[in-house]
Amino acid sequence: MNLKKDLMKVFGSNLVTLSAGIVSGLIIPSFLSLDQYSYLKTFTLYLGYVGILHFGLADGLFIKYGGSYEDDIDKSLLKGEHHFFLIFQLVISIAIIIISLFIDDEILLAFSLSIIPFNLLTFYKFFYQAIGRFNIYSKILIFPPVVMLVANLAVIFIFKIENYWLFIFIRLFAYLSIFLILEYNFYKITKFVDKTVDFDEIKSIFNIGFFIMLGNLSSLMFYSIDRWFVKFSFSSSEFAFYSFAISMMSVINIFINSVTKVFYPYLARNTDDDILKKLKRYFIIIASFATGSYFIFAFIVQNYIPKHIPALNIIAIIFAGLPALITINALYVNLYKVRKSDKLYVKTVFSMLLISGALNLIALITFENNIAIAVATTSSFYIWFYFSSRHFESLFINLKEFIYLAMFVILFIFTSNFIDLLTGVIVFSIGILILIYSFYRLEFMDLINEFKDKGKL
Repeated sequence: MNLKKDLMKVFGSNLVTLSAGIVSGLIIPSFLSLDQYSYLKTFTLYLGYVGILHFGLADGLFIKYGGSYEDDIDKSLLKGEHHFFLIFQLVISIAIIIISLFIDDEILLAFSLSIIPFNLLTFYKFFYQAIGRFNIYSKILIFPPVVMLVANLAVIFIFKIENYWLFIFIRLFAYLSIFLILEYNFYKITKFVDKTVDFDEIKSIFNIGFFIMLGNLSSLMFYSIDRWFVKFSFSSSEFAFYSFAISMMSVINIFINSVTKVFYPYLARNTDDDILKKLKRYFIIIASFATGSYFIFAFIVQNYIPKHIPALNIIAIIFAGLPALITINALYVNLYKVRKSDKLYVKTVFSMLLISGALNLIALITFENNIAIAVATTSSFYIWFYFSSRHFESLFINLKEFIYLAMFVILFIFTSNFIDLLTGVIVFSIGILILIYSFYRLEFMDLINEFKDKGKL
Protein backbone atom coordinates (compact mmCIF):
# COMPACT_ATOMS: atom_id res chain seq x y z
CA MET A 1 0.00 0.00 0.00
CA ASN A 2 1.41 3.37 -0.99
CA LEU A 3 0.29 5.27 2.09
CA LYS A 4 1.77 8.60 1.09
CA LYS A 5 0.12 8.55 -2.35
CA ASP A 6 -3.24 7.46 -0.92
CA LEU A 7 -3.16 10.15 1.75
CA MET A 8 -2.34 12.81 -0.83
CA LYS A 9 -5.20 11.65 -3.05
CA VAL A 10 -7.67 11.84 -0.19
CA PHE A 11 -6.38 15.21 0.99
CA GLY A 12 -6.69 16.50 -2.56
CA SER A 13 -10.27 15.33 -2.86
CA ASN A 14 -11.05 17.00 0.46
CA LEU A 15 -9.52 20.35 -0.54
CA VAL A 16 -12.88 21.89 -1.48
CA THR A 17 -14.49 20.49 1.65
CA LEU A 18 -11.62 21.93 3.69
CA SER A 19 -12.05 25.32 2.00
CA ALA A 20 -15.77 25.26 2.73
CA GLY A 21 -14.99 24.26 6.31
CA ILE A 22 -12.62 27.19 6.73
CA VAL A 23 -15.23 29.60 5.36
CA SER A 24 -17.87 28.11 7.66
CA GLY A 25 -15.54 27.93 10.62
CA LEU A 26 -13.69 31.24 10.39
CA ILE A 27 -15.14 33.69 7.87
CA ILE A 28 -18.88 33.31 8.58
CA PRO A 29 -18.49 33.77 12.37
CA SER A 30 -16.38 36.86 11.76
CA PHE A 31 -19.14 38.23 9.49
CA LEU A 32 -22.23 37.46 11.56
CA SER A 33 -23.11 38.84 14.98
CA LEU A 34 -22.99 36.42 17.92
CA ASP A 35 -26.78 36.05 17.98
CA GLN A 36 -26.99 35.51 14.21
CA TYR A 37 -24.19 32.96 14.36
CA SER A 38 -25.90 31.20 17.27
CA TYR A 39 -29.10 30.78 15.21
CA LEU A 40 -27.11 29.43 12.25
CA LYS A 41 -25.31 26.91 14.45
CA THR A 42 -28.64 25.84 15.93
CA PHE A 43 -29.77 24.92 12.42
CA THR A 44 -26.56 22.98 11.71
CA LEU A 45 -26.96 21.21 15.06
CA TYR A 46 -30.45 20.12 14.00
CA LEU A 47 -29.16 19.19 10.54
CA GLY A 48 -26.70 16.76 12.06
CA TYR A 49 -29.62 14.53 12.97
CA VAL A 50 -31.41 14.53 9.60
CA GLY A 51 -29.78 11.24 8.60
CA ILE A 52 -31.45 9.47 11.49
CA LEU A 53 -34.87 10.09 9.92
CA HIS A 54 -34.53 7.38 7.28
CA PHE A 55 -34.36 4.97 10.27
CA GLY A 56 -31.56 2.89 8.77
CA LEU A 57 -33.18 2.33 5.38
CA ALA A 58 -30.23 3.88 3.52
CA ASP A 59 -27.75 1.83 5.57
CA GLY A 60 -29.69 -1.36 4.85
CA LEU A 61 -29.71 -0.60 1.12
CA PHE A 62 -25.95 0.03 1.24
CA ILE A 63 -25.41 -3.42 2.75
CA LYS A 64 -27.84 -5.03 0.28
CA TYR A 65 -26.13 -3.63 -2.80
CA GLY A 66 -22.57 -3.62 -1.47
CA GLY A 67 -20.28 -5.32 -3.99
CA SER A 68 -23.01 -5.65 -6.64
CA TYR A 69 -22.49 -4.82 -10.29
CA GLU A 70 -24.86 -2.31 -11.83
CA ASP A 71 -25.91 -4.63 -14.68
CA ASP A 72 -26.87 -7.38 -12.23
CA ILE A 73 -29.23 -5.22 -10.16
CA ASP A 74 -32.99 -5.71 -10.46
CA LYS A 75 -33.91 -2.18 -11.51
CA SER A 76 -37.59 -2.87 -10.91
CA LEU A 77 -36.91 -3.56 -7.24
CA LEU A 78 -34.48 -0.63 -7.04
CA LYS A 79 -37.11 1.71 -8.49
CA GLY A 80 -39.63 0.42 -5.97
CA GLU A 81 -37.19 0.95 -3.10
CA HIS A 82 -36.47 4.47 -4.31
CA HIS A 83 -40.20 5.19 -4.58
CA PHE A 84 -40.82 3.90 -1.05
CA PHE A 85 -37.84 5.85 0.29
CA LEU A 86 -39.13 9.09 -1.26
CA ILE A 87 -42.70 8.65 0.01
CA PHE A 88 -41.43 7.63 3.45
CA GLN A 89 -39.29 10.76 3.72
CA LEU A 90 -42.15 12.91 2.45
CA VAL A 91 -44.37 11.65 5.29
CA ILE A 92 -41.61 12.36 7.84
CA SER A 93 -41.11 15.86 6.39
CA ILE A 94 -44.82 16.70 6.56
CA ALA A 95 -44.98 15.52 10.17
CA ILE A 96 -42.06 17.74 11.21
CA ILE A 97 -43.45 20.68 9.21
CA ILE A 98 -46.70 20.37 11.20
CA ILE A 99 -44.76 20.18 14.48
CA SER A 100 -42.62 23.22 13.58
CA LEU A 101 -45.71 25.27 12.72
CA PHE A 102 -47.47 24.17 15.90
CA ILE A 103 -44.55 25.21 18.16
CA ASP A 104 -43.69 28.20 15.91
CA ASP A 105 -40.06 27.16 15.35
CA GLU A 106 -38.74 28.62 12.08
CA ILE A 107 -35.40 26.83 12.31
CA LEU A 108 -37.14 23.48 12.75
CA LEU A 109 -39.28 24.35 9.70
CA ALA A 110 -36.11 24.96 7.66
CA PHE A 111 -34.76 21.66 8.97
CA SER A 112 -37.90 19.85 7.77
CA LEU A 113 -37.27 21.15 4.25
CA SER A 114 -33.83 19.55 4.27
CA ILE A 115 -35.03 16.03 5.00
CA ILE A 116 -35.93 14.86 1.49
CA PRO A 117 -32.94 16.31 -0.42
CA PHE A 118 -30.42 15.39 2.27
CA ASN A 119 -31.57 11.82 2.88
CA LEU A 120 -32.21 11.05 -0.80
CA LEU A 121 -28.65 12.22 -1.40
CA THR A 122 -27.62 9.64 1.18
CA PHE A 123 -29.63 7.05 -0.76
CA TYR A 124 -27.77 7.87 -3.99
CA LYS A 125 -24.40 8.26 -2.30
CA PHE A 126 -24.65 4.86 -0.60
CA PHE A 127 -25.97 3.19 -3.74
CA TYR A 128 -23.25 4.46 -6.06
CA GLN A 129 -20.59 3.76 -3.46
CA ALA A 130 -21.96 0.22 -3.01
CA ILE A 131 -21.79 -0.62 -6.72
CA GLY A 132 -18.42 1.09 -7.20
CA ARG A 133 -19.56 4.06 -9.31
CA PHE A 134 -17.09 6.39 -7.64
CA ASN A 135 -17.19 8.92 -10.48
CA ILE A 136 -20.79 9.74 -9.55
CA TYR A 137 -20.14 9.24 -5.84
CA SER A 138 -17.32 11.81 -5.85
CA LYS A 139 -19.52 14.34 -7.64
CA ILE A 140 -22.21 13.91 -5.00
CA LEU A 141 -19.62 14.55 -2.32
CA ILE A 142 -18.08 17.62 -3.91
CA PHE A 143 -21.13 19.41 -5.36
CA PRO A 144 -22.71 20.79 -2.14
CA PRO A 145 -19.41 22.16 -0.70
CA VAL A 146 -18.61 23.88 -4.01
CA VAL A 147 -22.02 25.55 -4.19
CA MET A 148 -21.90 26.58 -0.53
CA LEU A 149 -18.35 27.87 -0.79
CA VAL A 150 -19.07 30.10 -3.80
CA ALA A 151 -22.44 31.32 -2.52
CA ASN A 152 -21.23 31.99 1.03
CA LEU A 153 -18.28 34.02 -0.23
CA ALA A 154 -20.60 35.99 -2.52
CA VAL A 155 -22.94 36.84 0.37
CA ILE A 156 -20.04 37.90 2.59
CA PHE A 157 -17.79 39.82 0.20
CA ILE A 158 -20.06 40.96 -2.65
CA PHE A 159 -23.57 41.42 -1.27
CA LYS A 160 -22.47 41.90 2.37
CA ILE A 161 -25.88 40.92 3.75
CA GLU A 162 -25.65 39.97 7.41
CA ASN A 163 -28.51 37.52 7.84
CA TYR A 164 -28.14 33.94 9.00
CA TRP A 165 -31.16 32.86 6.92
CA LEU A 166 -29.18 33.43 3.73
CA PHE A 167 -26.63 30.84 4.84
CA ILE A 168 -29.40 28.40 5.71
CA PHE A 169 -31.02 28.90 2.29
CA ILE A 170 -27.66 28.43 0.57
CA ARG A 171 -27.21 25.08 2.30
CA LEU A 172 -30.75 24.00 1.40
CA PHE A 173 -30.25 25.12 -2.20
CA ALA A 174 -26.98 23.20 -2.51
CA TYR A 175 -28.53 19.93 -1.41
CA LEU A 176 -31.77 20.48 -3.32
CA SER A 177 -29.88 21.17 -6.57
CA ILE A 178 -27.81 17.99 -6.58
CA PHE A 179 -30.87 16.01 -5.39
CA LEU A 180 -32.92 17.19 -8.39
CA ILE A 181 -30.07 16.43 -10.79
CA LEU A 182 -29.75 12.90 -9.42
CA GLU A 183 -33.52 12.41 -9.47
CA TYR A 184 -33.63 13.39 -13.15
CA ASN A 185 -30.75 11.04 -13.93
CA PHE A 186 -32.46 8.20 -12.04
CA TYR A 187 -35.71 8.90 -13.91
CA LYS A 188 -33.95 8.61 -17.28
CA ILE A 189 -32.39 5.30 -16.30
CA THR A 190 -35.59 3.73 -14.96
CA LYS A 191 -38.41 5.45 -16.90
CA PHE A 192 -39.13 2.31 -18.94
CA VAL A 193 -38.90 0.04 -15.88
CA ASP A 194 -41.97 -0.95 -13.87
CA LYS A 195 -41.45 -0.40 -10.17
CA THR A 196 -41.89 -3.30 -7.76
CA VAL A 197 -42.43 -2.48 -4.11
CA ASP A 198 -41.59 -5.63 -2.15
CA PHE A 199 -42.61 -4.79 1.43
CA ASP A 200 -41.10 -8.00 2.81
CA GLU A 201 -37.78 -7.04 1.24
CA ILE A 202 -38.07 -3.47 2.55
CA LYS A 203 -38.82 -4.80 6.03
CA SER A 204 -35.69 -6.93 5.82
CA ILE A 205 -33.65 -3.89 4.73
CA PHE A 206 -35.02 -1.92 7.69
CA ASN A 207 -34.12 -4.73 10.07
CA ILE A 208 -30.54 -4.70 8.87
CA GLY A 209 -30.13 -0.93 8.72
CA PHE A 210 -31.98 -0.01 11.91
CA PHE A 211 -29.30 -1.56 14.11
CA ILE A 212 -26.62 0.38 12.25
CA MET A 213 -28.71 3.52 12.62
CA LEU A 214 -28.82 3.05 16.40
CA GLY A 215 -25.02 2.94 16.43
CA ASN A 216 -24.84 6.04 14.25
CA LEU A 217 -27.35 7.84 16.49
CA SER A 218 -25.41 6.98 19.63
CA SER A 219 -22.18 8.14 18.00
CA LEU A 220 -23.82 11.35 16.81
CA MET A 221 -25.23 12.04 20.26
CA PHE A 222 -21.85 11.35 21.83
CA TYR A 223 -20.18 13.98 19.66
CA SER A 224 -22.96 16.58 20.03
CA ILE A 225 -24.37 16.13 23.52
CA ASP A 226 -22.12 18.87 24.90
CA ARG A 227 -23.65 21.40 22.49
CA TRP A 228 -27.16 20.46 23.62
CA PHE A 229 -26.16 21.08 27.24
CA VAL A 230 -24.68 24.46 26.32
CA LYS A 231 -27.64 25.45 24.13
CA PHE A 232 -30.28 24.77 26.74
CA SER A 233 -28.29 25.94 29.76
CA PHE A 234 -26.51 29.12 28.71
CA SER A 235 -26.99 32.30 26.68
CA SER A 236 -26.97 32.46 22.88
CA SER A 237 -23.57 34.15 22.92
CA GLU A 238 -22.08 31.34 25.03
CA PHE A 239 -23.60 28.81 22.63
CA ALA A 240 -22.03 30.78 19.77
CA PHE A 241 -18.60 30.63 21.44
CA TYR A 242 -18.91 26.89 22.07
CA SER A 243 -20.17 26.23 18.54
CA PHE A 244 -17.27 28.22 17.14
CA ALA A 245 -14.86 26.02 19.10
CA ILE A 246 -16.53 22.90 17.71
CA SER A 247 -16.27 24.39 14.20
CA MET A 248 -12.51 24.60 14.66
CA MET A 249 -12.53 20.96 15.67
CA SER A 250 -14.58 20.21 12.55
CA VAL A 251 -11.83 21.64 10.35
CA ILE A 252 -9.39 19.22 11.99
CA ASN A 253 -12.00 16.47 11.58
CA ILE A 254 -11.66 16.78 7.81
CA PHE A 255 -8.09 15.65 8.31
CA ILE A 256 -9.24 12.91 10.70
CA ASN A 257 -11.82 11.63 8.21
CA SER A 258 -9.17 11.58 5.49
CA VAL A 259 -6.94 9.41 7.65
CA THR A 260 -9.88 7.16 8.52
CA LYS A 261 -10.83 6.54 4.87
CA VAL A 262 -7.26 5.76 3.87
CA PHE A 263 -6.56 3.33 6.69
CA TYR A 264 -9.78 1.26 6.55
CA PRO A 265 -8.79 -0.92 3.55
CA TYR A 266 -5.26 -1.14 4.94
CA LEU A 267 -6.54 -2.43 8.27
CA ALA A 268 -8.82 -4.88 6.45
CA ARG A 269 -5.74 -6.47 4.89
CA ASN A 270 -3.31 -6.11 7.79
CA THR A 271 -4.45 -7.07 11.30
CA ASP A 272 -1.06 -8.15 12.63
CA ASP A 273 -0.62 -7.05 16.25
CA ASP A 274 2.72 -5.37 15.62
CA ILE A 275 1.28 -3.34 12.76
CA LEU A 276 -1.70 -2.28 14.87
CA LYS A 277 0.60 -1.16 17.67
CA LYS A 278 2.68 0.83 15.21
CA LEU A 279 -0.38 2.47 13.69
CA LYS A 280 -1.65 3.47 17.11
CA ARG A 281 1.66 5.16 17.91
CA TYR A 282 1.59 6.88 14.52
CA PHE A 283 -1.87 8.27 15.25
CA ILE A 284 -0.79 9.55 18.66
CA ILE A 285 2.22 11.29 17.12
CA ILE A 286 0.18 12.80 14.25
CA ALA A 287 -2.51 13.97 16.68
CA SER A 288 0.06 15.51 19.00
CA PHE A 289 1.33 17.71 16.18
CA ALA A 290 -2.21 18.40 14.93
CA THR A 291 -3.03 19.82 18.35
CA GLY A 292 -0.53 22.58 17.64
CA SER A 293 -3.00 23.96 15.10
CA TYR A 294 -4.66 25.58 18.12
CA PHE A 295 -2.00 28.27 18.05
CA ILE A 296 -2.80 29.07 14.40
CA PHE A 297 -6.49 29.39 15.23
CA ALA A 298 -5.65 31.48 18.29
CA PHE A 299 -3.58 33.90 16.20
CA ILE A 300 -6.38 34.27 13.64
CA VAL A 301 -9.04 34.80 16.32
CA GLN A 302 -7.02 37.30 18.32
CA ASN A 303 -6.14 39.38 15.29
CA TYR A 304 -9.13 39.01 12.96
CA ILE A 305 -12.13 37.68 14.93
CA PRO A 306 -11.73 39.29 18.37
CA LYS A 307 -15.40 38.86 19.27
CA HIS A 308 -14.78 35.11 19.48
CA ILE A 309 -11.76 35.36 21.81
CA PRO A 310 -13.80 33.79 24.68
CA ALA A 311 -14.00 30.63 22.54
CA LEU A 312 -10.22 30.13 22.74
CA ASN A 313 -10.39 28.73 26.27
CA ILE A 314 -12.88 26.13 25.03
CA ILE A 315 -10.79 25.29 21.96
CA ALA A 316 -7.71 24.91 24.14
CA ILE A 317 -9.46 22.26 26.23
CA ILE A 318 -11.21 20.36 23.43
CA PHE A 319 -8.06 20.14 21.31
CA ALA A 320 -6.31 18.39 24.20
CA GLY A 321 -8.47 15.39 23.33
CA LEU A 322 -7.21 15.07 19.75
CA PRO A 323 -4.85 12.10 20.37
CA ALA A 324 -7.76 10.12 21.79
CA LEU A 325 -10.24 11.32 19.17
CA ILE A 326 -8.03 10.54 16.16
CA THR A 327 -7.12 7.10 17.51
CA ILE A 328 -10.80 6.30 18.15
CA ASN A 329 -11.94 7.33 14.67
CA ALA A 330 -8.98 6.19 12.61
CA LEU A 331 -8.17 2.95 14.42
CA TYR A 332 -10.73 1.64 16.91
CA VAL A 333 -13.86 2.33 14.85
CA ASN A 334 -12.25 0.83 11.76
CA LEU A 335 -11.23 -2.27 13.72
CA TYR A 336 -14.79 -2.79 14.94
CA LYS A 337 -15.86 -2.76 11.28
CA VAL A 338 -13.02 -4.94 10.02
CA ARG A 339 -13.65 -7.57 12.70
CA LYS A 340 -17.43 -7.44 12.14
CA SER A 341 -17.94 -6.42 15.78
CA ASP A 342 -21.02 -4.28 15.03
CA LYS A 343 -22.88 -5.19 18.23
CA LEU A 344 -19.81 -4.51 20.36
CA TYR A 345 -19.37 -1.16 18.61
CA VAL A 346 -22.97 -0.12 19.22
CA LYS A 347 -22.75 -1.24 22.86
CA THR A 348 -19.51 0.72 23.27
CA VAL A 349 -20.83 3.91 21.69
CA PHE A 350 -24.02 3.76 23.75
CA SER A 351 -22.00 3.25 26.95
CA MET A 352 -19.78 6.20 26.08
CA LEU A 353 -22.87 8.31 25.37
CA LEU A 354 -24.20 7.59 28.85
CA ILE A 355 -20.84 8.38 30.42
CA SER A 356 -20.46 11.60 28.43
CA GLY A 357 -23.99 12.66 29.35
CA ALA A 358 -23.33 12.00 33.04
CA LEU A 359 -20.03 13.93 32.96
CA ASN A 360 -21.65 16.88 31.19
CA LEU A 361 -24.52 16.92 33.70
CA ILE A 362 -22.10 16.84 36.65
CA ALA A 363 -20.05 19.64 35.07
CA LEU A 364 -23.17 21.73 34.52
CA ILE A 365 -24.53 21.28 38.03
CA THR A 366 -21.16 21.75 39.74
CA PHE A 367 -19.56 24.59 37.79
CA GLU A 368 -22.35 26.06 35.65
CA ASN A 369 -20.11 27.19 32.77
CA ASN A 370 -19.22 25.99 29.27
CA ILE A 371 -15.54 25.54 30.18
CA ALA A 372 -16.56 22.72 32.51
CA ILE A 373 -18.64 21.21 29.69
CA ALA A 374 -15.54 21.25 27.47
CA VAL A 375 -13.50 19.53 30.20
CA ALA A 376 -16.20 16.86 30.55
CA THR A 377 -16.26 16.31 26.77
CA THR A 378 -12.48 15.96 26.50
CA SER A 379 -12.49 13.59 29.47
CA SER A 380 -15.08 11.43 27.69
CA PHE A 381 -12.74 11.17 24.67
CA TYR A 382 -10.01 9.66 26.85
CA ILE A 383 -12.46 7.36 28.64
CA TRP A 384 -13.54 5.98 25.24
CA PHE A 385 -9.87 5.76 24.22
CA TYR A 386 -9.18 3.57 27.27
CA PHE A 387 -12.45 1.62 27.10
CA SER A 388 -12.02 0.53 23.46
CA SER A 389 -8.37 -0.38 23.96
CA ARG A 390 -9.63 -3.22 26.20
CA HIS A 391 -11.40 -4.76 23.19
CA PHE A 392 -8.15 -5.19 21.25
CA GLU A 393 -5.54 -7.06 23.25
CA SER A 394 -2.52 -5.68 21.42
CA LEU A 395 -3.73 -2.08 21.82
CA PHE A 396 -4.32 -2.02 25.57
CA ILE A 397 -2.89 1.12 27.15
CA ASN A 398 0.49 0.52 28.79
CA LEU A 399 2.32 2.66 31.36
CA LYS A 400 4.50 4.34 28.72
CA GLU A 401 1.48 5.46 26.72
CA PHE A 402 -0.33 6.67 29.85
CA ILE A 403 2.63 8.77 31.00
CA TYR A 404 3.11 10.25 27.53
CA LEU A 405 -0.54 11.27 27.17
CA ALA A 406 -0.65 12.70 30.71
CA MET A 407 2.44 14.80 30.05
CA PHE A 408 1.10 15.83 26.64
CA VAL A 409 -2.19 17.07 28.11
CA ILE A 410 -0.38 19.01 30.84
CA LEU A 411 1.98 20.56 28.28
CA PHE A 412 -0.80 21.59 25.93
CA ILE A 413 -3.15 22.92 28.62
CA PHE A 414 -0.32 24.97 30.12
CA THR A 415 0.97 26.43 26.86
CA SER A 416 -2.50 27.23 25.49
CA ASN A 417 -4.06 28.66 28.66
CA PHE A 418 -1.48 30.09 31.01
CA ILE A 419 1.16 31.90 28.91
CA ASP A 420 1.07 34.31 25.99
CA LEU A 421 0.62 33.03 22.44
CA LEU A 422 4.19 33.44 21.13
CA THR A 423 5.77 31.92 24.23
CA GLY A 424 3.16 29.15 24.10
CA VAL A 425 4.08 28.27 20.52
CA ILE A 426 7.77 28.07 21.39
CA VAL A 427 7.32 26.09 24.61
CA PHE A 428 4.79 23.69 23.03
CA SER A 429 6.95 23.09 19.95
CA ILE A 430 10.05 22.34 21.99
CA GLY A 431 8.10 20.37 24.58
CA ILE A 432 6.28 18.15 22.09
CA LEU A 433 9.51 17.35 20.24
CA ILE A 434 11.18 16.40 23.53
CA LEU A 435 8.21 14.26 24.54
CA ILE A 436 7.98 12.43 21.21
CA TYR A 437 11.75 11.95 21.04
CA SER A 438 11.76 10.57 24.58
CA PHE A 439 8.81 8.20 24.20
CA TYR A 440 8.39 7.49 20.48
CA ARG A 441 11.71 8.32 18.85
CA LEU A 442 11.85 5.23 16.62
CA GLU A 443 8.22 5.55 15.54
CA PHE A 444 8.69 9.25 14.83
CA MET A 445 11.70 8.57 12.62
CA ASP A 446 9.85 5.73 10.87
CA LEU A 447 6.89 8.02 10.24
CA ILE A 448 9.14 10.69 8.74
CA ASN A 449 10.75 8.10 6.49
CA GLU A 450 7.32 6.80 5.36
CA PHE A 451 6.53 10.21 3.91
CA LYS A 452 10.07 11.08 2.92
CA ASP A 453 10.65 7.96 0.85
CA LYS A 454 8.02 5.75 -0.73
CA GLY A 455 5.34 6.13 1.93
CA LYS A 456 4.83 2.38 2.19
CA LEU A 457 3.96 0.69 5.45
